[in-house]
Amino acid sequence: MNRKKVLVNFIQDRSGSMASVWQETVNGFKTFIKDLKEKGEQDGVDYTFSLTVFDTLIETPFLAVPIDKVPEDALVKHGPRGSTALYDAAGKTLDAISQSSHGADKIIVAIVTDGQENSSREWTKANLNKAIEDRLNQGTWSFVYLGTQPETWDDARSIGVGVGATAVYDPARAGESYALVAMAVHAHARSSEAGTRSLFSQRLNRPEAAGMTTDPSSVQRTGKPAGPQTRWR
Repeated sequence: MNRKKVLVNFIQDRSGSMASVWQETVNGFKTFIKDLKEKGEQDGVDYTFSLTVFDTLIETPFLAVPIDKVPEDALVKHGPRGSTALYDAAGKTLDAISQSSHGADKIIVAIVTDGQENSSREWTKANLNKAIEDRLNQGTWSFVYLGTQPETWDDARSIGVGVGATAVYDPARAGESYALVAMAVHAHARSSEAGTRSLFSQRLNRPEAAGMTTDPSSVQRTGKPAGPQTRWR
């Protein structure tokens, strides 16, 4: 079996507004890592993993390391604080992993936030959009964006992540949502397709069962996702 080399990069919001759902977020992250470890071993996918956590400041505890070196409770020590420097977090992560991909066949970037950008100093919406577009055009990169607000699809699109790779999730059900994202990421990782602009629409089955929606019209009609009661910031 030819083992696929896949670099997964998780960019996690840890701003102060996450405080009320941080334990659920920690549990969801544990599930995400555990599932990728198990599925990679079963299906011949060699995962490397990067983690960026951000508030006003950006930290990268892990950069392109074998996933079995990543503790499942890695988020425990990175509790909520500060504001939301989303552009800086994403831009710095892209720069770092572009230099540390270690020959990955596929690169997948997941951005998770409960709010909108409000404190970046180095990156702007425009240059982040260009950076993401440049990488998507390489053909081996994929991005997904998870948010909690009705504006999630607009926020994602403004930085270059399309509707087919965007979802609104209920942070109180992060365990279920992160497990479903892990399933979708792994389905893409083991597929024959190198990169995609629509990872969720291609690989995410029954998101509503995990407190998620990939349908922006359901939010536009009601002001909140159909089904789950999402906490709006």
